[in-house]
Amino acid sequence: MRPQIVFLPGLLCDSRVFAAQVAALSPVADIKVADFSQDASIEAMAARALRLFEGAVTLIGFSMGGRAALEAFRQAPERIARLCLMDTGAAPAKDSEAETRGALLALARAEGMAALARQWLPPMLHPDREADPALIVPLGAMVEAATLAQAERQIGALLARPDARGLLAEIRCPVLVMVGRQDRWAPLAQHEALAAAIPGAELAIIEDAGHFAPVERPEAVTRALARWLGVGDQMAGEAADRIPDSPIFDRARQRRGYRLNKMAMGLCEPANRDAFRSDEPAYLARFALDETEIAAVMRRDWREMVRLGGNVFHLLKISAIDPVRMTEIGAHQAGMDHDVFLRERLGKKT
Repeated sequence: MRPQIVFLPGLLCDSRVFAAQVAALSPVADIKVADFSQDASIEAMAARALRLFEGAVTLIGFSMGGRAALEAFRQAPERIARLCLMDTGAAPAKDSEAETRGALLALARAEGMAALARQWLPPMLHPDREADPALIVPLGAMVEAATLAQAERQIGALLARPDARGLLAEIRCPVLVMVGRQDRWAPLAQHEALAAAIPGAELAIIEDAGHFAPVERPEAVTRALARWLGVGDQMAGEAADRIPDSPIFDRARQRRGYRLNKMAMGLCEPANRDAFRSDEPAYLARFALDETEIAAVMRRDWREMVRLGGNVFHLLKISAIDPVRMTEIGAHQAGMDHDVFLRERLGKKT
């Protein structure tokens, strides 16, 4: 039986932060990425993640998502098959944290989410890559896609987060604690203590990475996860039959994407196009899309829609209503700025 994996993103993050890991593990596991954009507490995030699958799940939580993963264990310990805690912690907020996070919110209220991204992201990266456009551009786009209301909800949730330290000794499932060696927000020593407090936990240190380890060093993070999950050999076999960076559109993916593709093909009808334009959530609800699918469509996250079983031929019906160039879709799928995509993937001068 294929493992069921839920990735839990961090503050102001979405599926893009796990793009490399999801792409690599999808051939050997059933995967969903939780959408915490509407949640105002760690408890609500945990409950949402648990609803994405029935039965036993592996939770892989990054930063804020790691805290939600610990809360999910508190809520339903019998359902957690494995637990990965990545660049995160278990302690409640310190008094100084309210001031730091409050200043970020004040900046966003005054100047917008782009200003928040410019100030917040560089110290979260390896010191040598603070200005690296390959990181700053896609991460900045992800943060700017979040709303001020989302930032207020999620920062409020982090400031009111539960103290999970007393829970650590009770965890009996396999646990991987992972950290970028140069993580300045949640440092290595914090993760060493976290791993020591959980019986049998493993510690994986990602070299030359800051807080955003899954984006900064995607291959190293993926290798560590594959080893811990015991799927490395399976992934190697699947990779031999794949076009690089392309999800296989097999029978399982086709069945997974049935609702998504049916929704998109419905846009061939003029009345449906009008309904989509006037009330997009209501139109999506007609086709019983799940939370992950709805979030991907609303964000126009083309890579995620394809990962969820969307057929590009069908999904392009969305772009006919909400005009977008094919190269922009390609850049979005690659997690790259459009100009960088044109230059590096298509060889065009920008």
